[in-house]
Amino acid sequence: MLTQDGKLIVVAGASRSGKTAWVKKQIKGHHRVMAWDPEAQWCELPGFVTVTTKAELVAICQKKGPLKVAFVAGGNLADAFDCWAACVQYAGRYCGPLVAIAEELADVTTPAKAPGHWGILLRRGLKRGITIYAISQRWAEADKTAMGNASAFVIFRQATGPDAAYMARYTRVPVEEINALPALHFVIYDCGEQKSAKSQLRF
Repeated sequence: MLTQDGKLIVVAGASRSGKTAWVKKQIKGHHRVMAWDPEAQWCELPGFVTVTTKAELVAICQKKGPLKVAFVAGGNLADAFDCWAACVQYAGRYCGPLVAIAEELADVTTPAKAPGHWGILLRRGLKRGITIYAISQRWAEADKTAMGNASAFVIFRQATGPDAAYMARYTRVPVEEINALPALHFVIYDCGEQKSAKSQLRF
């Protein structure tokens, strides 16, 4: 069965810079969304079902048709995140294309190769029609697999000079341009086109 390839969008920015608000605007109109939601933000949106256990997640990911689920996990976050990534891969492959949103990745990954099922999702998910929004405040502390496989980067204001320099190194966006971003302003860098454009988040 042929599907339209998904995209991997790396979203970077300091706390309160606009990352999650921007992603919320991008998924409008999508009817199949699975969010890793450690701060319980996505579960508050209309239409989302809150799931708190791995057993619930495994059951709901097998559902075809419309699906909006926010996984608010407790306990061992790394183990729960691995389960979420596996469920996203299953849902996208067997039940229909979807959007996956992974928040606060520095909490569950390291600057090394992406772990477990998250790494599999990053390497194989796009050809299954899964679009991934990978979000972190500090990408220097999150996995390099997402950075290396990104279709595009969305860069908001960075907390520190080293954070800005890290994003500049991956995107060819001048570090001075990143350092100059006000709140709610961002740069989109298209990896295929190797072009960047500035924009502003509007409500």
